[in-house]
Amino acid sequence: MKRVIMKRMGLKAICLVSILSAFVLSVSVVGSAQRYSSKSRAAVRQTNMTGSLTARLVEPEKKAKGKAATVEVIVRGVTLIDPAKVGERPIKGEAHLHYRVDDGPVIATTATKLSFHELTPGQHTIMVMLAANNHTPLGPQQTLTVTIP
Repeated sequence: MKRVIMKRMGLKAICLVSILSAFVLSVSVVGSAQRYSSKSRAAVRQTNMTGSLTARLVEPEKKAKGKAATVEVIVRGVTLIDPAKVGERPIKGEAHLHYRVDDGPVIATTATKLSFHELTPGQHTIMVMLAANNHTPLGPQQTLTVTIP
């Protein structure tokens, strides 16, 4: 079709067709880049929300009497891995757990059962969260409450 237009309209048509072709190509490339970026952002959001966890206190009354709490976690949808083994690079489908009692330090581990001892009397909250290899939250988390007499 380009040849027919060029023969009929001469040199001006060649320039116009070339300009239009370049414009269509650039619009197509930009559109592809925007679609790719959108897909990438969607994939990141989806990756950040993979996996699930269910946490529970093991024998809460008995443990509380001994000034302790034991948390047991069931994780689905991801493989628990020590982030140091992969240079703390986030990899889809891999995670570890973050535990925190009250406002204390975060304990990063692959352990699905963890005990806290020498808790002071009163109410304590224990947060358990799935984290990526770079320690950013993946979304799923659960907060448990224990009261030490």
